[in-house]
Amino acid sequence: MKPNLSYVFALSFFVFASTSAPLAAQAMPAAKDGNSQVQPRAGREAPHGYESAGTPDRVIKLGTGKTRSVRVHRLETVRIVDGERSITWTFDTLGLPLIPLSKLLPGAADITIYVEENPMYAN
Repeated sequence: MKPNLSYVFALSFFVFASTSAPLAAQAMPAAKDGNSQVQPRAGREAPHGYESAGTPDRVIKLGTGKTRSVRVHRLETVRIVDGERSITWTFDTLGLPLIPLSKLLPGAADITIYVEENPMYAN
């Protein structure tokens, strides 16, 4: 007895569709407000890292008009103090980007953050 090919095809299509649809829904979640616009990434999904509530590895105090750049290591948690304002940030990045401080601390001075490879994880 030969199997009916159209039946086998329909059954395999149904199985494939029922298992892949939930995966597609997880991969591309809809915006919460009903729009199809892309929501900004936050937390561990942000491209420059994320704000941390933990204890920083070190504290960097910026001198007014004196500091032009700051060097940090990837996966390092640093507290950056700019006058009265401060932020504790974990630089969990892909690659080694240059980050303007104003992206992390709006209204901050024109300072560039250089992210270097963490020697603990090199090779």
